[in-house]
Amino acid sequence: MSGVPVVGRYVSRSWSSGSGAAQRGGGDQRHQPSPPQRPRSPWRIPAFFRRKFEIAQRGGGRVASTAPGESEGGVAVTEEAFKDPPPTLKDPHKDPMRESTSTDPIKDFEATPSPYEEPEVCALSDDGDSIHRRLIKSSPIRQIRDVTFREPRYLDLFDPSVSVVRDPKLDLPKPASKSRAHSIFSRFLSSLASTKVIIACSIILVVLVVVIVTLASTSQGTFFSPDPRIQHPHVTTVTTCGPVQGTIQDGSYVFRGIPYAIPPLGKLRFRPAQLQTNLNDCWTGTYVANVTQPCWSYDSQGAVVEGSEDCLLIDVFTPQLGYDSPLPVIVFVGGASLGGDTQRPWLLTKAAGLAKTKRVVVLSPQVRRGLLGFFPHPKLAASTYPHTAGNQGVSDLLTALTWVQHNVEHFGGDPEQVTFLGHQAGAAMAWPLISSPQGHRLVHSAWVTGSVPLYPEIPWREADPELVDSLNCSTVMCLESIPARTVMEAPPLEWRHPQGRPWLLADGVIVPFLPSMPQVPLMIGSTEQAAAHFLLSWRERLGISHQQLLDAAVDGLRLNEVNYGQPVWSGSPAYGHVNWPGDKGGQNVWPQPPRNDESSELGSIIPGSAEAEAALEWYSNLKDDPWLLLTTLVSDATVTCPTLATAEKLSRTLSHNHPTGTEDVPVYAYVSRHARVSRAGAVADGLSDIESILGVFQSQTDKDVQYARTIQDLFFFFVNYGSPEWQSPTPAHLGVYMLDGNINVEHSRLQCEHWSNSSHLMRRF
Repeated sequence: MSGVPVVGRYVSRSWSSGSGAAQRGGGDQRHQPSPPQRPRSPWRIPAFFRRKFEIAQRGGGRVASTAPGESEGGVAVTEEAFKDPPPTLKDPHKDPMRESTSTDPIKDFEATPSPYEEPEVCALSDDGDSIHRRLIKSSPIRQIRDVTFREPRYLDLFDPSVSVVRDPKLDLPKPASKSRAHSIFSRFLSSLASTKVIIACSIILVVLVVVIVTLASTSQGTFFSPDPRIQHPHVTTVTTCGPVQGTIQDGSYVFRGIPYAIPPLGKLRFRPAQLQTNLNDCWTGTYVANVTQPCWSYDSQGAVVEGSEDCLLIDVFTPQLGYDSPLPVIVFVGGASLGGDTQRPWLLTKAAGLAKTKRVVVLSPQVRRGLLGFFPHPKLAASTYPHTAGNQGVSDLLTALTWVQHNVEHFGGDPEQVTFLGHQAGAAMAWPLISSPQGHRLVHSAWVTGSVPLYPEIPWREADPELVDSLNCSTVMCLESIPARTVMEAPPLEWRHPQGRPWLLADGVIVPFLPSMPQVPLMIGSTEQAAAHFLLSWRERLGISHQQLLDAAVDGLRLNEVNYGQPVWSGSPAYGHVNWPGDKGGQNVWPQPPRNDESSELGSIIPGSAEAEAALEWYSNLKDDPWLLLTTLVSDATVTCPTLATAEKLSRTLSHNHPTGTEDVPVYAYVSRHARVSRAGAVADGLSDIESILGVFQSQTDKDVQYARTIQDLFFFFVNYGSPEWQSPTPAHLGVYMLDGNINVEHSRLQCEHWSNSSHLMRRF
């Protein structure tokens, strides 16, 4: 096999008679290195078959056909043999890769014509001993025609004219194996590279989202305009009475002064509020809701504040107008008394920002105040059915809550998650509603503060004649036509003052005669010095004299002395049978205030009494500052302790009805005792908690900031979940939440033990 170019390790020889003779003769045979010796086997396999079989087992071979008689020259197989074969051949009969044309592979192989067409020539050998048939090519240059390369097949092992060559790349020395540490490091680098790519893609995606959101928020509908209702600086939505237009303020949509009821004018002046159920009661076109007309009311000194009778309006603050993800709803009603609410504009100053920050919808309805809202005249009762009068302002609140149920979804709110937030007079109005069958379906939780949750114990028929006859009108027409200012100026000053006589009565329709259990989760709270604003006249006069302190304490306790003669319960202050003082022959008479003597049942709070002295001495051990002592004592007696006592009784009753502890209507209680500096001094005044909740608390120190955040977080957690904390909230009969910079739970308020029998001192609205 001299001069044969060999590619790879193996080249098989083709069978021919000449090749065997030449090797046996050894005349022109060159020395070839002997292959490695293998163990002898009883089966003798021809060398060409053994080599081809070896290559077939190891894989990676290529085959080429040779002409008979050219075994000495072999087949010149180069790197071209390992390239892909040409797509087609001119002569399909010479294509070794063509499909079989018969089911018998042997016949098909024999029927395939040879690709070689060399003429056969006979010649005598030089020795003349024998004649051998040799194959001589027609050309002096040895060549193979149409030689093709392909993958080896099984029949190639038995074909002498097929040469098999192994791919030389398979016999290259293997690279040195990498160490384990190097492999781990390589995998770490590759994973790190992929992680960097992922992080980079994530950062790019976040940046794109931020850019898109920023453009959408700053464009206000000019760059993106998916919502045609938003046309900066105006926004429009719909209600059951027609479209309304509001404004964009602090990132929220603000609608001020939307009518929620028919204007109480003319024949509707002293009637319960009525919803707009007729198109004739609605507006034409789009209602511009950008201003709220205040109602007639009284200020803190009892003076008349001019307003409008057409004031049954509601303000809405919402961060969205969509229907996809409705937000919790808060309905806020406040007021220092049922005669006036001069603090409402201030408390709603930051409602728009609060709605955006806390993702809630805030609503605040106006209700009628004073004599226009609480006038129990018999002539009015006789002209309507059922025959009742009074509590017109409470009917306004009930109508406003109904309007909220019908329309809050158009403002992005959830009508199934409404929380009522009542402060002072607002809490007093809401208390009968959340306990009545018609009111508790309109709200789903309630947070009331600054007012003892009490039912009005005087029916409208037993209203004070001084109030009923104040207008000096004997007909309904006179009552409906008299000027509004005349109506508001008619009551005596003791009614118009914030600490005056109570306006709320039991009418049997809006406010039931008999109290019932609350129907929604309830949080009842107060501040530690809730009565501080009512005692401001004593702050400058209060000296170090014990007698001055005693006089101031008695004056503060007598703020509600007009309530002393109101009916009291024989059992629980909230439930049970009513016993009227002075009940003679089954007829209820208007009770008189107690006499200023020791023989009175209420002598413990009469000036100069021994019990009043004992109270001052006991509080002196708790408070050193005279002003702080006075405000704490009066607040505990009139607001804080009665509030906690009522909450405890309600919670205990509900817990008794549900001994497993899974009561559906839990009652919680809190006391805010963070002292802030205000015109009432460094005290926890009656506005500190509601101002913190509504975001208008003016913080001056870091403790103020922490306190405002604490109570606000507690409130909005209650709004979202109906509970003050995730796990094991403490009901009112087991503890009280004490709010300062932090939230602590105490079993009870120790000072309240002194006022356990003084429910007659509590403030009523």
